[in-house]
Amino acid sequence: MDADVVDAPDLQVFKRWFAQSQQLTQAARTDSLRAIDYFDSDQYTARELDKFLQRDQPAVTVNRIKPAINGIIGVTEKARSDPRCWPRHPDAAAGADAATDVLRYIADFNRFKRIKSDCFRDMLVPGTMAALIGVDGDKQATITQVRWEELFYDARSRRNDFKDARYLGVAKWMYADDAAAMYPDKAGEIDASVAVGPSGIMPDPSFSDRPLQGSGGGGAWIDKPQRRLMVVELYYQERSRWMRCVFTGSDILECGPSPYTDDKGRPDCPIEAQSAYVKRDNARYGAAWDMLGPQDEINKRRSKALHLLSVSRIEAKDPSAIQGDAEDARREAARADGVLPFGWGMSPNTAAFAGNMELLQEAKGEIERMGPNPATLGRSDDASGKHLLIRQQSGLVELANLYGALEDWELRVYRQCWARAKQFWTAPQWIRVTDDDDAPRFVGLNMPVCHPQTGEILGYDNRVGDMDVDIEIDVQPDTGTVQQEAFAEL
Repeated sequence: MDADVVDAPDLQVFKRWFAQSQQLTQAARTDSLRAIDYFDSDQYTARELDKFLQRDQPAVTVNRIKPAINGIIGVTEKARSDPRCWPRHPDAAAGADAATDVLRYIADFNRFKRIKSDCFRDMLVPGTMAALIGVDGDKQATITQVRWEELFYDARSRRNDFKDARYLGVAKWMYADDAAAMYPDKAGEIDASVAVGPSGIMPDPSFSDRPLQGSGGGGAWIDKPQRRLMVVELYYQERSRWMRCVFTGSDILECGPSPYTDDKGRPDCPIEAQSAYVKRDNARYGAAWDMLGPQDEINKRRSKALHLLSVSRIEAKDPSAIQGDAEDARREAARADGVLPFGWGMSPNTAAFAGNMELLQEAKGEIERMGPNPATLGRSDDASGKHLLIRQQSGLVELANLYGALEDWELRVYRQCWARAKQFWTAPQWIRVTDDDDAPRFVGLNMPVCHPQTGEILGYDNRVGDMDVDIEIDVQPDTGTVQQEAFAEL
């Protein structure tokens, strides 16, 4: 890139972007932390736990959020999703098949199915998922999950796919010696940063070094006792071109055009992110957020019903013949073998208990409606295969938006993988494709075609850089089939 097109890197500008993103999204990130706590069955406040302790009552948690979220993820686990490349002109059919094999090899190499499930959980619970598509030292395309709490972005971005964001980045805590090994020419500055340490960023629980211990003395950028520092990898647009900068709180470690290009050779941002929903104020949240209210009601109704069963209420049955005072009657009623004084009797809690149980069932049904129905999860007793198929399809209608967002993100990830292959796969190599476990295929890429007599190179077979293809996602959901039922009728 020409020198007059690139502005000199300014550390204070980059730090201000990071601080703005941290501050403007702090409320949404706090809500995300609460959603994660509920998913992990941490659903009571300290005040509520103290109240249970005073009653000598267990804190019963009936977690319906985790099964609902796992059910949504499980549908994608059972389904099959493969990339498919199509030629853009009639003479490129063979190259399209080879490009399909390339993407399937990259997916197998990175165990992308597992990464996709982990990222999908980030989108459903905290609200945002992301992955960075790069290359390793052997020029193999890599797909790395970016955890939601390590991702920061332009807070003024409104689109679910972040395509209107001016910058995206990853903020990670690293040991000083690891950072110095990556940037040996900056080892002195890194050591000085850990020793002195800048501050000046408002603390945010989502960006904090966990577990929270020994982080005093340097603000949000360093951890002096553990000799750790926050390293930020930032991708930003400058004059419509993507740039990359790696910096700490006190120094810029690396800055320049993005080392990754798109399929047209232009610098590109390798981070692909997706949010489930975006509020009017640009706050991002996941599907679990709508389940918090019903989950609170489930816990409180269940705890209240248990309390009503364990407490004893008394009333005066015959006021004219009462023996003993109310305190004596209460003590006897609380004992398992107690004998109530004459004139006192038990007052049943039947109506209150029944009302709590009815509302409890309604709250459970509300959460179950937010996830896949039992037929979709294979928990149906339908005898008819056709009826099962209809119920499975109807059970996924309300979740189509979430699955559509996942499919779009997966398509963008595969396009990034293809761009990495076109950029870095220039040498001849063989890849193994495991379409059939019993018969793996080997595909040669960038293979020279030589003259049989002279050995002169006439061209290349399956040259990745010359392939021009369109990428699609072939999704085959795991649904019921009526074939077995039809054969039984025949």
